[in-house]
Amino acid sequence: MKRIAIVFWMLAFISTAALADWPRFRGPNGSGISNTTTVPTQWTDDDYNWTANLPGEGHGSPVVVGNRIFLLCGDQYTADRRVVCIDSADGKILWVKSFKSAPHYVHRDNNYASSTPAADVDGVVVSWTTPKTFLLVAVDNDGEEVWQRDLGEYKASWGGAPSPIIVDDAVIIMNDQMNPKYQAAFLPEGTPITAPGKSYAIALERATGETRWKVDRISVVAGYATPCIRELAGGKKEVVFFGTGNGMTGVDVSTGQINWELKDALTSRTVMSPVLAGDLIIGSTGQSLLGDKLVAVRPPSGQNAKPEVVFEISKSIPLVPTVVHEDGLLFMTCENGYVSCVSAATGEYLWRERIRGSKFFASPVWIDGRLFCVDRRGDVIVLTAAGTFEQLARNPLSDSSYATPAVANGAVYFRTATQLISIGGEE
Repeated sequence: MKRIAIVFWMLAFISTAALADWPRFRGPNGSGISNTTTVPTQWTDDDYNWTANLPGEGHGSPVVVGNRIFLLCGDQYTADRRVVCIDSADGKILWVKSFKSAPHYVHRDNNYASSTPAADVDGVVVSWTTPKTFLLVAVDNDGEEVWQRDLGEYKASWGGAPSPIIVDDAVIIMNDQMNPKYQAAFLPEGTPITAPGKSYAIALERATGETRWKVDRISVVAGYATPCIRELAGGKKEVVFFGTGNGMTGVDVSTGQINWELKDALTSRTVMSPVLAGDLIIGSTGQSLLGDKLVAVRPPSGQNAKPEVVFEISKSIPLVPTVVHEDGLLFMTCENGYVSCVSAATGEYLWRERIRGSKFFASPVWIDGRLFCVDRRGDVIVLTAAGTFEQLARNPLSDSSYATPAVANGAVYFRTATQLISIGGEE
């Protein structure tokens, strides 16, 4: 009887894990991992559960809590932002909350909705920027605004894309801005060289939007890495930030105290988000639209009083896509079409292959031992997530895509330039 009870408990645990929410960029703690077993390797349009036509463009990813999918859309002509809530069961749009804006410059590979929301049982928190504003808005499950914070002007040569996370009863976001004197070559002709933007990391009360703590940071290049959380001894939590001016930084979630920092870990542009790989933190840095270095850092703990660089590698490094760590392996997709697998302990390359015709901005996700890699033209490349290279499928979505997919309720949700598509789940 005891053995039967254990088996039922394990099945319930597996089922719960497979159906877990995907509440932020790249899912639980930004890992990009799902154990669901109901997503197919190969499909056609006939296998779609549903498609939803979106009221605007966007590169930001969908997030899922329960049966609600949230995402941000932007109007390419007016720059108005629209927070969209979709029923995960049938793809029907439950509500759209619109916010006025005004057209402004963004890089050709950016748009007005490149940020990914963060959601919980109470609703969703979204962010977007203009040169004059950095807005955070909380909306409840019925589409009603709860609070709004304007963090002030935002200076970035590529436009905005910072994404929030929700940690317990706090909303945390990084606001790394540029120093224009370092970015003159990337600014539109005639742009005046002004004072540096005001960079900082900030935690807001989830219920009210009031400031809990604020940590000043160094302005060099605007950064778009979404932070992640380390669980520390004694139940404490640490939020990990990446940025050009500050490198890697660990900050106490409750107090905003800086626990440690390694400024020379990431000295160029940072877009890839931090990934935890055992006791290591993985990050990348680069120039223009390619990474030039991936670094693994062991933060302070126990006898290790200072952070230390464990390894650095430089072949086919992603700048924008975030890596996936599972089973001691790191899987990378690169803007130039290369995909690679390296040892998470040593950085040794196990394989490195180029996917013909593909270029990647979306981050790969790991689903039941497979990598789902969405390229810019909207093809989903499915690979075996192992120490040997094997391409299993190429599935066209028939529309361009820069967004990282979400996985929840046994299904995967792909955002393209115009649609949200649901595939998989129980029949």
